[in-house]
Amino acid sequence: MGVLYLLSAGSCAHKVGPRIVVEKNSEVLGRLPIRLIDGLVVGRNAQLSTQTIFELMEQHIPIFYIDGRGKIIGHFIYEKQSASRLLRQLEIFRDPVRQLELSWEVIAEKIDNQRDLLKRYEKTVGADKLDKPAKKLKQAVDKLSAMQTLDELRGVEGLASKIYFATFPDLLDQKWKWKERSQHPARDPVNALLNYGYAFLEREVRIAAALAGMDARIGFFHANDGRKDSLIFDLMEFFRQPVIDRFVLSLLNKKMIQPDHFASTPEECRLTDDGRIVFCNRYEEYMAKKYREYGDKTSRDVINERVKKFSAYLNR
Repeated sequence: MGVLYLLSAGSCAHKVGPRIVVEKNSEVLGRLPIRLIDGLVVGRNAQLSTQTIFELMEQHIPIFYIDGRGKIIGHFIYEKQSASRLLRQLEIFRDPVRQLELSWEVIAEKIDNQRDLLKRYEKTVGADKLDKPAKKLKQAVDKLSAMQTLDELRGVEGLASKIYFATFPDLLDQKWKWKERSQHPARDPVNALLNYGYAFLEREVRIAAALAGMDARIGFFHANDGRKDSLIFDLMEFFRQPVIDRFVLSLLNKKMIQPDHFASTPEECRLTDDGRIVFCNRYEEYMAKKYREYGDKTSRDVINERVKKFSAYLNR
């Protein structure tokens, strides 16, 4: 079971019996049984037949359309929302006390995850370099309980992220240069990978939220202004460090990604087509790997279970 990526320009997929056939320039690249496909990700210059779309939707297999930065442009996901869950989310959104309580939980866990990642690198980097920022992150968590507004929480979160990302020059192999976190556009390969990875995380969380019956639009920490589905970005905060940052650092430090996998312009740095292929292949291997620390579960399992648990917490 796995996700099929259709990203190369000129590639196309169509249904033949119980299989999806992938072709490029009239050459068959693969034939995959539909029962083994967990999801399909389609790039801007790839094509998907109507029959394939219908079949995947009937089988409740999610389809995502993404751009060259990994950003989701559109998607089809089977959702099983109930009116009672939707009303419960709305109640929480309208309750400033519950909003603050849930936001506190999310940010506290995020900062704890940042500290945990630094601890992972103590043996290779040296505790002397990471002990001070780890203590500052602990102090940031301790401050959260005194925060009375969402803006105050956001301030602590921003400070913690600045402390955390300032350690990246020590966490990375010396060939990878890091100045600061730059989101859109990415200014260097490391930021380009983080942005691409977070876009993939958004896909994972969207699927998990749909399975848990939650409405993606109604969150509590990120702004509900209609520009993005705030609940998805709230939930993503649980997984940025333990899933994506950990993966990106591993890709770079284990030399699975090379400098020639990126293309830079004065405006931004992006993965090349070859770089995206490497990323997708390694990402699926990583997400399918079982970890002892997770009770022999995969990162994908952890995301689905954590989101399901959070949904149950909302509806208690």
